[in-house]
Amino acid sequence: MEVYGEALIITGAWIQTIGAGVAAMGNTLIANNEKDSESVGSELYVLGNAIEATGNTLQAVGRTKLPLSSDHEVLGTMGTWFQAAGNIANVVGGSQALTGGGNDGLEIDVLGDVIQSAGAAFEATSSSFSNSAYADLITLGQTIQSLSVAIEAIGLLYIKRGDVKLGQQIVALGSYGQTAGAALDAIGFTKDFTSKE
Repeated sequence: MEVYGEALIITGAWIQTIGAGVAAMGNTLIANNEKDSESVGSELYVLGNAIEATGNTLQAVGRTKLPLSSDHEVLGTMGTWFQAAGNIANVVGGSQALTGGGNDGLEIDVLGDVIQSAGAAFEATSSSFSNSAYADLITLGQTIQSLSVAIEAIGLLYIKRGDVKLGQQIVALGSYGQTAGAALDAIGFTKDFTSKE
């Protein structure tokens, strides 16, 4: 059961990384401010967050398959569920923006980023207590994700206030940071798993 749980965590981490990369590409297209690329970018953003939600859900399910030896592991599981919930809110907000939902979509999107940021922070706190040889790498990746998603939320607030171009650039920057953090996290989990074989 433990190997199954670890396999789900690793698979979910890589799926999350792919989703973050897709969302980052979408945010880059949106930030380019070209008429044709904005709708494609918005669709990629929604798709990327849906992929991320899938990855985070797999990680959360995988964590529930592992034996809980301390409270910090509960915090990590809660963090992955928070991240999945935040991604789902981003999907809803991004979809509303695509269909002309404007400010309502932006508000849901900001809320999603805040939830995701908190979730990644919970995960980072949990990982910092781990005795894994790769705990530092995993913690670093999750910390970068938490900070990067917070940067995305700040960018969305700039957009909401009317400073659209700067806001879009900040969101794109945060997206790439999140992708980098997710990749570090996935690499750490993979190295940890393969070192036990």
